[in-house]
Amino acid sequence: MPILKRLENFLKKEKAFYTVVPHKTVYTTFDLSQTLHEDLGVIAKALLLKVDRDFVFAVIPGNKRLDLDKLKKLINTEKKKQGEQPTKRLKIATETQIKRSITKKVGALVPFGSIYRKKTYADQLLLKNKKIILNAGNFKESIRMTTSVYQKVEQPILGSFSKAK
Repeated sequence: MPILKRLENFLKKEKAFYTVVPHKTVYTTFDLSQTLHEDLGVIAKALLLKVDRDFVFAVIPGNKRLDLDKLKKLINTEKKKQGEQPTKRLKIATETQIKRSITKKVGALVPFGSIYRKKTYADQLLLKNKKIILNAGNFKESIRMTTSVYQKVEQPILGSFSKAK
């Protein structure tokens, strides 16, 4: 099933209000912000990370970079609460890992790890916006929704783990 259809089924099941935004083909958050005439800070950048033997999603504003050390600290804080062993290795997933584990299209990650039964960590800076634009799983459509709907539907673990580019 195409990821947009899977995502829409998930959002409908959750009774989430969203809008699909068609646009020209874009491959980067910067190009998407230019195409939609939106601030880069409202565009969610989804990243897949390899955490020891599992994967997690990290969602940050498009105008920021991921701070792996801060995210690892957040992950280990959450693991400690659950009585789990701390993370030893954390790194951005390779294209092969993304294709094999999540989606066939690299760069088309949706910021909904729950669809894949994976944890999602969202940077608080992104969620300060009233509305955000999210990847819809392809390069020609995006999803627009309020941050409150995103948080209600996805229930990400919140933290501060982005840094200036």
